[in-house]
Amino acid sequence: MPRRRKLRPPVLSRLALAWGCAFVILAGAAGYFIHAANSGEGAQRIALPVDAVERLARAPGSEERIAAPVAQNEPADAPDKPEMMAGEDAEDSLELIYPGANDFFAENQDAPGEDDENVASGDIVITIPGGKKKEATAPRAASLTPHVRPIPDADAALLRTTALGRTPRIAPDGRKALRYYARPFDGDRSLPRIAVIVGGLGLNATVTERAIDDLPPEVSLSFAPYAKNLDFWTKKARQAGHEVLIELPMEGYGANVKALGAAALLTSRSEAENLQRLDWLMARFGAYFAATNYLGAKFSADADAIAPVLKRLREAGVGYIDDTGAAGRAGAETGLAMASVSRMIPAAADDADLRAVERELRQLEKIAERDGQALGKTYAYAATIEALAEWTRTLERKGFEKAPASALLRTAAASR
Repeated sequence: MPRRRKLRPPVLSRLALAWGCAFVILAGAAGYFIHAANSGEGAQRIALPVDAVERLARAPGSEERIAAPVAQNEPADAPDKPEMMAGEDAEDSLELIYPGANDFFAENQDAPGEDDENVASGDIVITIPGGKKKEATAPRAASLTPHVRPIPDADAALLRTTALGRTPRIAPDGRKALRYYARPFDGDRSLPRIAVIVGGLGLNATVTERAIDDLPPEVSLSFAPYAKNLDFWTKKARQAGHEVLIELPMEGYGANVKALGAAALLTSRSEAENLQRLDWLMARFGAYFAATNYLGAKFSADADAIAPVLKRLREAGVGYIDDTGAAGRAGAETGLAMASVSRMIPAAADDADLRAVERELRQLEKIAERDGQALGKTYAYAATIEALAEWTRTLERKGFEKAPASALLRTAAASR
């Protein structure tokens, strides 16, 4: 009889074994992650306070943007932004004051995202693999200006929604931003009053923080519209008792128009184009009592150009402070609550420039003695802020009353 052959199981190839092992590993990993997700042990989002962390800007949103040419290629978040440079000869250094303005206007408009509630509160949301979801409990750093009455946050009744964001309006009950967001003031009427506005804030975090913390709350703070984290910085300023303004970049004589940014108000643009840009500017942040010009001597001198802008501000319930001396007539004709700056204080880049600052501050005192009040304006430089802080401490013993700019604005408007 022939011998019976034993059947042997087929031998698996090495390739088949490799595929089998890979399948087992992948299946096991998938099961683990499903279990981790259901048990709450997977990656979670942890909100951390940002007091000691560099502020991060919100991601660009999808809201409608104004169609405007982009004239610069420098990114809005370029590192090492220079400190403010301004004064009577500021037009020569515009590119240093509003760096990357066009790119920011066209591409980085703040818009709510999925984590907007965390960003708006000043928190950074970080995803940590394997961490459990929890809220940081460390308290935020207190303001260096304690025991001051904060300026209110934005009131929804004082806002209207537009395609470009939320802009001010007069509330149904008649309240206006001009009064609601102004610093309360009830000074001695027998004393001459001095108010100062510090502008160009928001572009340099260190200088902005120094202005908020080192200057007395009577000093009004003006913020550049192209800065990032404006909600954070303006809220911090209001919590320290400073009333805030929004800067409107306007065309000046001989200025580099492109450096003013795509949202600049220009005599070459139509009324509709300028008002569209004004709406974008006014939506940059909330809770300001007034707007103020950034440059703008040429635009302010053109009544046909500036009158519609001033009318829109009046309809929005905000005031206007002009440092060109050219917008007074148009402001009076529109009925806008408006004041003019008495003296421009040069920005001090270093100690060598402080003599000019001190000279102009003395002139401001003389104007207050003569007229009963004086309004000064400058732009943020560390040396200027230090000089202002020191000077304001001397005003009381010299017989002057520190006043917010809104108080002088209301006085000027009432005298018309």
